[in-house]
Amino acid sequence: MVIDSGVIPFLVPLLSHLDVRVQTAALRAVGNVVTGTDEQTQAVLNCDALSHFQALLSHPKEKINKEAVWFLSNVTAGNQQQVQCVIDAGVMPQVIHLLERGDFQVQKEAAWAVSNLTMSGRKQQVMYLVENGVIPPLCQLLNVKDMQIVQVVLDGLHNILKMAAESLEQIAGMIEECGGLDKIEALQSHENEDIYKIAYLIIDKYFSDDIDEDPNLAPDSTQEGYQFDMTAEIPQEGFKF
Repeated sequence: MVIDSGVIPFLVPLLSHLDVRVQTAALRAVGNVVTGTDEQTQAVLNCDALSHFQALLSHPKEKINKEAVWFLSNVTAGNQQQVQCVIDAGVMPQVIHLLERGDFQVQKEAAWAVSNLTMSGRKQQVMYLVENGVIPPLCQLLNVKDMQIVQVVLDGLHNILKMAAESLEQIAGMIEECGGLDKIEALQSHENEDIYKIAYLIIDKYFSDDIDEDPNLAPDSTQEGYQFDMTAEIPQEGFKF
């Protein structure tokens, strides 16, 4: 095992090596370690790895940016203490900046980093993302062609809304103001079942009072109960809720 070999304390300083090839190799190596268990991730964090990441995220080479955000996405998938380490390192504003303005491959990794944090983090940690402007750049990725990223973004937004509590109206307003609501509404008719289900769930639970329901999406009410319009286009796999 890499941890037992004692190599990590020697790998971590190489994250700031002047030779980009050495730097890239070290980043990939420690990145592979943090894809493992929380204990393996903690072993890397204990060597002060995060202190190198502000420089890595602002590196002129996009490949370094991508690898750095990929590393962080695996840490934000860890426990809440590890999520807090990422926040305390001051790198999430840079991740959000790359989510907004980075190369698409970097944006994809940033979306994972943010979405993982919304799943692993506690309310205060998730609201930290909102305070740092994560909503607009997340919403702008809702119309990309990469279905996996659309679902990752929807999951992140859904998690943020679930944790919003007394801030729900404000956060819902942010999503609407940046055009996110229109995009989510459109995704209710997406060909991918997982995407249209979560889009419908978000609209139904958090925005149903703000928009007119599409009669082809909502069931009709009759004396016998609710019935779906059988003339509406139905996916081959059927409806699953």
